[in-house]
Amino acid sequence: MSKPSLIPILAVTASSLLYGCDSVTVTRSEINPGYTGSFYVQTQAQSGVNSVIVRNSPFPPQTVVDALQSRYQSGQYKFGTGPNPADWNGYTVVLSFGGPTMGGQSLCQNLNTPQAGVPSGRTEVLGEYCYGDRLVTEASGRASAITDPQDPRFQELVGAVVTELFKNDYNIYHKSGGGSVPR
Repeated sequence: MSKPSLIPILAVTASSLLYGCDSVTVTRSEINPGYTGSFYVQTQAQSGVNSVIVRNSPFPPQTVVDALQSRYQSGQYKFGTGPNPADWNGYTVVLSFGGPTMGGQSLCQNLNTPQAGVPSGRTEVLGEYCYGDRLVTEASGRASAITDPQDPRFQELVGAVVTELFKNDYNIYHKSGGGSVPR
Protein backbone atom coordinates (compact mmCIF):
# COMPACT_ATOMS: atom_id res chain seq x y z
CA MET A 1 0.00 0.00 0.00
CA SER A 2 1.44 3.35 -0.94
CA LYS A 3 1.66 6.25 1.49
CA PRO A 4 -0.71 8.59 -0.45
CA SER A 5 -3.58 6.06 -0.11
CA LEU A 6 -3.01 5.85 3.65
CA ILE A 7 -3.83 9.51 4.21
CA PRO A 8 -7.60 9.24 3.51
CA ILE A 9 -7.85 6.15 5.71
CA LEU A 10 -6.09 7.90 8.58
CA ALA A 11 -8.31 10.99 8.17
CA VAL A 12 -11.49 8.90 8.36
CA THR A 13 -10.18 6.99 11.37
CA ALA A 14 -9.22 10.20 13.20
CA SER A 15 -12.58 11.85 12.51
CA SER A 16 -14.38 8.71 13.73
CA LEU A 17 -12.42 8.79 16.97
CA LEU A 18 -13.16 12.48 17.49
CA TYR A 19 -16.86 11.95 16.82
CA GLY A 20 -16.91 9.08 19.32
CA CYS A 21 -15.56 11.35 22.07
CA ASP A 22 -18.81 13.32 22.20
CA SER A 23 -21.20 10.40 21.83
CA VAL A 24 -23.28 8.59 24.41
CA THR A 25 -22.30 5.01 25.24
CA VAL A 26 -24.38 2.54 27.21
CA THR A 27 -23.60 -0.88 28.66
CA ARG A 28 -25.92 -3.40 30.21
CA SER A 29 -25.02 -5.68 33.10
CA GLU A 30 -26.09 -9.28 33.04
CA ILE A 31 -28.14 -9.98 36.15
CA ASN A 32 -28.54 -13.50 37.49
CA PRO A 33 -30.55 -13.08 40.69
CA GLY A 34 -32.81 -16.08 40.12
CA TYR A 35 -35.69 -13.69 39.32
CA THR A 36 -36.92 -14.08 35.75
CA GLY A 37 -38.70 -10.73 35.55
CA SER A 38 -36.06 -9.52 33.10
CA PHE A 39 -37.50 -11.87 30.47
CA TYR A 40 -40.79 -9.98 30.59
CA VAL A 41 -39.50 -6.48 31.24
CA GLN A 42 -41.09 -4.89 28.15
CA THR A 43 -44.54 -6.14 29.08
CA GLN A 44 -44.12 -5.08 32.70
CA ALA A 45 -42.89 -1.63 31.76
CA GLN A 46 -45.76 -1.05 29.31
CA SER A 47 -48.41 -1.64 31.98
CA GLY A 48 -49.25 1.50 33.91
CA VAL A 49 -46.79 4.16 35.00
CA ASN A 50 -43.17 3.40 35.87
CA SER A 51 -41.99 5.23 38.97
CA VAL A 52 -38.76 7.15 38.41
CA ILE A 53 -36.46 7.92 41.32
CA VAL A 54 -33.60 10.26 40.46
CA ARG A 55 -30.44 10.48 42.60
CA ASN A 56 -27.52 12.89 42.50
CA SER A 57 -28.81 14.66 39.40
CA PRO A 58 -27.42 18.07 38.51
CA PHE A 59 -30.92 18.83 37.18
CA PRO A 60 -34.37 18.68 38.82
CA PRO A 61 -35.93 15.17 38.82
CA GLN A 62 -38.84 16.36 36.68
CA THR A 63 -36.43 17.27 33.84
CA VAL A 64 -35.19 13.67 33.87
CA VAL A 65 -38.76 12.32 33.72
CA ASP A 66 -39.58 14.83 30.94
CA ALA A 67 -36.54 13.64 28.96
CA LEU A 68 -37.75 10.04 29.27
CA GLN A 69 -41.29 10.94 28.27
CA SER A 70 -39.90 12.82 25.23
CA ARG A 71 -37.95 9.72 24.26
CA TYR A 72 -41.17 7.65 24.35
CA GLN A 73 -43.64 10.13 22.87
CA SER A 74 -45.74 7.28 21.49
CA GLY A 75 -46.83 6.44 25.03
CA GLN A 76 -45.36 2.92 24.85
CA TYR A 77 -43.88 3.57 28.29
CA LYS A 78 -45.14 6.06 30.86
CA PHE A 79 -43.11 7.63 33.65
CA GLY A 80 -43.87 9.57 36.83
CA THR A 81 -41.66 10.93 39.57
CA GLY A 82 -41.40 8.43 42.40
CA PRO A 83 -41.91 6.88 44.72
CA ASN A 84 -45.59 6.12 43.92
CA PRO A 85 -47.06 8.06 40.98
CA ALA A 86 -50.73 7.69 40.03
CA ASP A 87 -51.40 4.42 38.11
CA TRP A 88 -48.05 3.02 39.29
CA ASN A 89 -47.38 -0.46 37.90
CA GLY A 90 -45.27 -1.53 40.89
CA TYR A 91 -41.94 -1.16 39.05
CA THR A 92 -39.37 1.55 39.65
CA VAL A 93 -36.64 3.01 37.45
CA VAL A 94 -33.77 4.33 39.56
CA LEU A 95 -31.53 6.73 37.66
CA SER A 96 -28.49 7.75 39.67
CA PHE A 97 -25.91 10.15 38.35
CA GLY A 98 -22.46 8.84 39.20
CA GLY A 99 -20.34 5.76 38.70
CA PRO A 100 -21.07 2.13 39.58
CA THR A 101 -22.29 1.19 43.04
CA MET A 102 -19.71 0.20 45.62
CA GLY A 103 -20.36 -2.75 47.88
CA GLY A 104 -22.74 -5.64 47.56
CA GLN A 105 -26.08 -3.83 47.33
CA SER A 106 -28.02 -2.53 44.37
CA LEU A 107 -29.89 0.78 44.40
CA CYS A 108 -33.08 -1.32 44.46
CA GLN A 109 -32.02 -2.69 47.84
CA ASN A 110 -30.65 0.56 49.21
CA LEU A 111 -31.10 3.94 47.52
CA ASN A 112 -28.22 5.27 49.62
CA THR A 113 -25.69 2.76 48.30
CA PRO A 114 -22.47 4.71 47.62
CA GLN A 115 -21.28 5.10 44.06
CA ALA A 116 -17.82 5.53 42.59
CA GLY A 117 -16.86 9.03 41.55
CA VAL A 118 -16.82 10.22 37.97
CA PRO A 119 -13.91 12.12 36.40
CA SER A 120 -14.57 15.78 35.65
CA GLY A 121 -15.58 16.34 32.07
CA ARG A 122 -17.89 13.30 32.02
CA THR A 123 -21.50 12.57 32.96
CA GLU A 124 -22.44 9.03 33.98
CA VAL A 125 -25.84 7.56 34.81
CA LEU A 126 -26.48 4.22 36.47
CA GLY A 127 -29.97 2.87 35.82
CA GLU A 128 -31.70 0.03 37.62
CA TYR A 129 -35.18 -1.38 37.03
CA CYS A 130 -36.62 -2.65 40.28
CA TYR A 131 -39.55 -4.71 41.51
CA GLY A 132 -39.59 -3.86 45.18
CA ASP A 133 -36.03 -4.46 46.32
CA ARG A 134 -35.34 -6.94 43.50
CA LEU A 135 -33.03 -5.85 40.70
CA VAL A 136 -34.61 -6.78 37.37
CA THR A 137 -32.11 -5.16 34.97
CA GLU A 138 -29.21 -2.73 35.18
CA ALA A 139 -27.49 -0.46 32.64
CA SER A 140 -25.08 2.45 32.74
CA GLY A 141 -24.37 5.24 30.31
CA ARG A 142 -21.76 7.92 29.89
CA ALA A 143 -21.10 11.02 27.82
CA SER A 144 -18.80 14.00 27.95
CA ALA A 145 -19.95 16.53 30.55
CA ILE A 146 -23.59 17.61 30.18
CA THR A 147 -24.20 20.98 31.86
CA ASP A 148 -27.70 21.79 30.64
CA PRO A 149 -30.86 19.65 30.51
CA GLN A 150 -31.57 21.18 27.08
CA ASP A 151 -28.42 19.52 25.69
CA PRO A 152 -29.70 16.85 23.26
CA ARG A 153 -27.22 14.38 24.76
CA PHE A 154 -29.08 14.61 28.09
CA GLN A 155 -32.24 13.11 26.61
CA GLU A 156 -30.13 10.68 24.60
CA LEU A 157 -28.22 9.55 27.71
CA VAL A 158 -31.15 8.93 30.05
CA GLY A 159 -33.26 7.55 27.19
CA ALA A 160 -30.55 5.13 26.07
CA VAL A 161 -30.03 3.85 29.62
CA VAL A 162 -33.76 3.18 30.05
CA THR A 163 -33.95 1.60 26.58
CA GLU A 164 -31.32 -0.90 27.74
CA LEU A 165 -33.23 -1.51 30.97
CA PHE A 166 -36.37 -2.37 29.00
CA LYS A 167 -34.59 -4.44 26.37
CA ASN A 168 -35.83 -8.02 26.21
CA ASP A 169 -33.10 -10.48 25.24
CA TYR A 170 -35.10 -13.57 26.11
CA ASN A 171 -35.93 -14.43 22.49
CA ILE A 172 -32.29 -14.14 21.43
CA TYR A 173 -31.38 -17.07 23.68
CA HIS A 174 -34.48 -19.16 23.02
CA LYS A 175 -35.04 -18.94 19.24
CA SER A 176 -34.96 -22.69 18.78
CA GLY A 177 -37.25 -23.36 21.71
CA GLY A 178 -34.51 -24.59 23.98
CA GLY A 179 -31.18 -23.77 25.44
CA SER A 180 -30.23 -21.46 28.20
CA VAL A 181 -28.93 -17.96 28.64
CA PRO A 182 -25.16 -17.97 28.11
CA ARG A 183 -23.12 -17.30 31.24
